[in-house]
Order: sequence, then structure tokens, then C-alpha cells
Amino acid sequence: MGRHQRLAELMDVDRDDLVVADLGCGTGRTVRALLSANPAPRLVHALDATSDLDDDLLHDPRVVSRVADLDARLPFADTSIDRIVSMNVAENLTDPAAFLLECHRVLRAGGTAVVGHTDFDTALFTGPDDDLTRLLVDRFVAQVPQWQSRADGFMGRKLLGLAVDSPLALADVRSWADPHRRFDEGSLAWKISMGMLAAVRDDPALTARATSWVESVRSLADAGRFLFAVTDVVVVLRRDA
Repeated sequence: MGRHQRLAELMDVDRDDLVVADLGCGTGRTVRALLSANPAPRLVHALDATSDLDDDLLHDPRVVSRVADLDARLPFADTSIDRIVSMNVAENLTDPAAFLLECHRVLRAGGTAVVGHTDFDTALFTGPDDDLTRLLVDRFVAQVPQWQSRADGFMGRKLLGLAVDSPLALADVRSWADPHRRFDEGSLAWKISMGMLAAVRDDPALTARATSWVESVRSLADAGRFLFAVTDVVVVLRRDA
């Protein structure tokens, strides 16, 4: 079971009349997992800062796609949503605590919010040089990538504190680290390695070492000797009935 199936399962969609919201839906992989479940929710609101939802989901009558600023008030009436899921959103928010307050506002009594984040400091790479690998992971965690306005590589481990301080009741905490062996373009390991390269671009000598490191990792993957994993942390929150 992959990340998105786990998230969908933790939402506890136990009836087919539920209205759910994916806040920070991306291309819609969690939306797809929800719609494939039995029972599936009646309606899924798919929100993100940009419109990247897959075409087939855009045309699914059970999906409402919205472009929304998740730092602002959510575009839902009070107590109008049965379930919420949000993955890898918190580090991009100006005020994650305010975001959880909004989740509390829009959830119906007894509703569930599943909020997760990857803890990027836990990234594990098989590499040719352990010290260099650790240095590159540290640089990646400390450096705000050019495609984001803010980032926090330790956000996964901070979710519990945010949850405890929120008005929602903490029901469960989960974590997992799925092993990956791919290093082709578009894989998660490759994307993070590109972030590592971006994080050292102000240091020509380290950039040269990092570029060589990436090629060595690619060779390890081609030989079937590569392993990558990173820890996801998820809190399950409920609005009191």
C-alpha cells in the first residue's frame, strides 16, 4: 500500500454520502485513491494553489477542482466538510496553526482531518560517499528550493506539536518510510537529488562533487544496488462530536 492509499484509508470514509476535501491535491493521487475506495465519497473538493489535477479527475462529476490560497480562509461554509486530507502542505504555509483552525471550522462534528508531511531530513540514499551524502541532505534541508517561497525539512516531526496545540482532538499518529529503488528522471529520489544540486549551486567545488555523486548514484541504480527512503509523518485529528 502506497502513501496515497494509506492517507485515504486513514480518512475512514465509511459512507458513500460523505463530502471530503483534499487541501493541496497536486495531480490528484490521493483523490484517485479516495474515488477507488469502497465506499467512495459522494463529493471530493480538490484544492491547490495551481491547477495540476489530472484531466480525467477534472472531468469526473464527483470532483470539484478549485484554485485556492491555503494561507487564506478556506472556501467552505462552517461545518460543511466530513473529511479532510492534506499532505506536504504545512511547510509552505505562513501559519500552519491557522490552517488547522480553518480545518476545525469547516469540519462537521465528528469529522476527521488527516494531515501529513514528509520529514526530508530523514532522506536515505545509497551513495558512494556517506559523509558527502549527509552533507548534501543537510544542505537540501537547510536551503529553501528556488521553486518554493519557504520550506522546512523538519516539518514532519513538528506536526505532532501543531496537532496538540490545535482545537482538534488528536486521534492517531502514523509514520512510514517506503523503500524505492528507482533513480530515473521524475522519481522521488531523483527530484530530491536535483534539490540537493540546487542547494549547493553557490559553491562551485561542492557543485562539482555533488554532480559526480549524482552520476555515481545513477550507476548504482542501474546496477540494482540503489536504495532510497524518506519518512512520512501523519496525524489523524477529529472534531469533537
